[in-house]
Amino acid sequence: MTKALLSLLVTVGMMWGFSAVVQSDNSDGAAVYDGTGVKPPKEMLLKEGITIGDVRLPKGTRVNNKKSIILGSGPNSYGKIIATVRADSDLVMRFFLDNMPGDGWELISEFRADDITLTFQKPTRVVVMLIERGKRTTDMRLTLTPRS
Repeated sequence: MTKALLSLLVTVGMMWGFSAVVQSDNSDGAAVYDGTGVKPPKEMLLKEGITIGDVRLPKGTRVNNKKSIILGSGPNSYGKIIATVRADSDLVMRFFLDNMPGDGWELISEFRADDITLTFQKPTRVVVMLIERGKRTTDMRLTLTPRS
């Protein structure tokens, strides 16, 4: 009787544990946001770093000055930014999704495949962000263009 009860408890416990495992819909095995509205703890989010024009970048971002070109300044800047940050690409994406709206940018497109593409707009400009998937370092290409 005791062995049967113990066996039943172990089986139920294992089933409970397996049901709590996050399911993955990505081919790379990354967990998919399930829309619960629960934000990650603050210590897991990237901190704000430098601002180029009116686009904030994650702390620790290294901009490739030889390949980047920015014309104008502040809310009138446009061009391309080529940069790298030592962080998981999903954290980099979350950084932009959390911070861009606070600076007046509206998300108009989000596409996740081998890479992540985010498109934000303001009344006079559009920024397209290509975030290459990576676990330790993430390469980014940001293109800021005036609206025509």
